[in-house]
Amino acid sequence: MLRSLLLCPLLAIVALNGCSPDTATNNSATKTDDPSQPVVTIVPDRDPSEAQREKMLAAKQALFTQLSGRLQQAMQTAGPAAAISVCKNEAAKIAEEVGQQHGVSIGRSGVRLRNPNNLPPTWATELVSQKSSEPVFVTLSNEHAAALLPIKLQSQCLMCHGPAEQIAPVISEQLSKLYPQDEAVGFKEGELRGWFWIEMPNA
Repeated sequence: MLRSLLLCPLLAIVALNGCSPDTATNNSATKTDDPSQPVVTIVPDRDPSEAQREKMLAAKQALFTQLSGRLQQAMQTAGPAAAISVCKNEAAKIAEEVGQQHGVSIGRSGVRLRNPNNLPPTWATELVSQKSSEPVFVTLSNEHAAALLPIKLQSQCLMCHGPAEQIAPVISEQLSKLYPQDEAVGFKEGELRGWFWIEMPNA
């Protein structure tokens, strides 16, 4: 079993984590907001192939690497508040570009959302509601392969996601400005924070 992925916000050493997991969503993933489209569900007892799993994990790593580099740059030049702005303004575009490069839909969602518009794909809703804390690879009713990969909080993540009274004012003010409906605070070290999700059509 793959180990749960670690993600930490707004630190140069793990700069990808500066983006709240629910801020980098590729809207091309299967949704049900269009009533003319069939609801896509998980097919029981049908797992993706090893090759499909490897491709999805490669896409996740590419998103991590590209967003990490951009956030490191923001951290080094202007500090944590600037990195939060990168998350708000650039992360979704980076996720979309990675998805196009790898032929997948890819994004992240959270146990509690920072951006209420960034919900997981419909196929992942039940897994998210169950707070799945281990990597899950599934086949969907539309024949796509998919994955939900957990993100657990490290101690450094507390600077953006810990108890509200412990978050530095400069970070708190920026979060309030950019995410007025933010619910992604109050987490403890090691707690499940969210997930990478990936959906990959058959070649």
